[in-house]
Amino acid sequence: MALNGKLVRVDQLSPAETGQMFHLMHTFYDNMERAAFYSDLSRKDTCILLRGEKGDIRGFSTQQLLHIDLPGERVHGVFSGDTIIHPDEWGSLALHKVFSRHYFPYGERYGEFYWFLISKGYKTYKILPTFFREFYPSCLGAVPEREQRIIDAFGALLYPGEYNPATGVVEYHSVKDRLKPGVADITPRLARDKHVAYFLRRNPGYTDGNDLVCLARLSKVNLFPRPRTMLFGKEAEE
Repeated sequence: MALNGKLVRVDQLSPAETGQMFHLMHTFYDNMERAAFYSDLSRKDTCILLRGEKGDIRGFSTQQLLHIDLPGERVHGVFSGDTIIHPDEWGSLALHKVFSRHYFPYGERYGEFYWFLISKGYKTYKILPTFFREFYPSCLGAVPEREQRIIDAFGALLYPGEYNPATGVVEYHSVKDRLKPGVADITPRLARDKHVAYFLRRNPGYTDGNDLVCLARLSKVNLFPRPRTMLFGKEAEE
């Protein structure tokens, strides 16, 4: 049964919905503290809820609009926070479709609009090479100077004192939530994938909950043809 995805404002979530969200995170993450979860949720603007055929929440992702000031310019983007999809639903495009159809149009408003992403696991990072022509950091080439400034500014803004510009990783000082063993482990077979191997090199502390800070421009021309059609339909084909 296909998942039903819907974007809602965080301040419109019911206690029952946020309770289901926390339960889902707690099921698949170690060190998931209720107070920290609700505090993080309160700082977000929107949430994409994914419901199954019985109406139960099978996944979700939170978002926060960000405006970052750099020398001579202001950079606009959206930050994806807590995100989880039940493993039984892996492969569904429902989350990507709702996210894309809501946030890609911001590129028309601002001229340039970015996706700020922190990758705690390889599956999150693999979204980037699967969908995007250009994204950073990547095994395909060095991060351009401007994009590196954006990444560093984002990391310093949201994670002061924990973002390490030398590694591009948020290295948490306290115990941090992390995927439970067996949920999305990097096996020797998976590590042969060049993008997974790169993620592992860049974020060797992922098992401790550390996050690799990533960036991609949200633009249809930055999508590969097949995912562009899957997300937006044939009318988006070049």
